[in-house]
Amino acid sequence: MFASLSLYAQHDEDIEKEEEKPVIEIITSGIYSSSLKEDESAYGTEIHLTYWHNEEWGGGLSYTAKFEDEETLHDIALLGSWNVTRWMTLNVGPNFGLSGEERDFEVSAYVEAEGNIRLSEWFHFGPVSGLILGENSEIILGMHLGFEF
Repeated sequence: MFASLSLYAQHDEDIEKEEEKPVIEIITSGIYSSSLKEDESAYGTEIHLTYWHNEEWGGGLSYTAKFEDEETLHDIALLGSWNVTRWMTLNVGPNFGLSGEERDFEVSAYVEAEGNIRLSEWFHFGPVSGLILGENSEIILGMHLGFEF
């Protein structure tokens, strides 16, 4: 007499995964910038446009205007963005400081962290802190408003 016991059975389920849709995000920030080498500081504004491939990874552009006493400085950065958690985003990439009366064209590294307080699926706000590392390194602090579409 032989008994058969099935310990493993194959079970196929047709579970359709909900496909993640790309998201466009626009962030505007009020910032305070302070030089790490010289005794200079400025207030400014930042605008990020990010294309999120999925909930974790994205890429985009950043435009920064810093209002100094004698001129406005303009920077453009190419960003790689990573949602470390739902409440924190890390942005990194090359930063291009456009030339003006008081500075020459500069290439540096851009690193920034955003704290995201989410009030809805499409709106968040929170603190911003970052560094521009290069010939004229600086620290950046501020607050942002983010909108997702």
